[in-house]
Amino acid sequence: MKMYEQIGEFTPDSLIVSPDFPILKSGIGLKPGYGVLKRGSLIAKSPDGAGYLAGTTVTVTTGQGDSAKTETVNLSVFGILTDDTDTGTDKNATDNIPAVVYQTGEFNREAVKVASGAKVGTFEDEMKKISIFLRSVQNY
Repeated sequence: MKMYEQIGEFTPDSLIVSPDFPILKSGIGLKPGYGVLKRGSLIAKSPDGAGYLAGTTVTVTTGQGDSAKTETVNLSVFGILTDDTDTGTDKNATDNIPAVVYQTGEFNREAVKVASGAKVGTFEDEMKKISIFLRSVQNY
């Protein structure tokens, strides 16, 4: 390695508002087939442990034929994605995609991403329950 070689690059994105509140991270397996999820995406966890972009509607069908029953799965907020993560395009893939999320901290309300048609504010009370707090940031 050269003494003055540039190894990486840091581009501030204003996702994290303050280091004053502890920031804890955890791993999760994202359901495949949802393309690239960007840093700052709010991740919700299904009862089977898989992660989805918050605001995604997930249904499960049990049984077959006339006895088949389709239900919407209840997702609970789990964290905010730390890095861009490619989940691919194959929704039939069986292996979840490993990812890391922030589970606590103070984050910029405008930088948090949810599924198209959903609003970040819808999830704010649930985020507070797990110590994720949203703040408005003044851009200069």
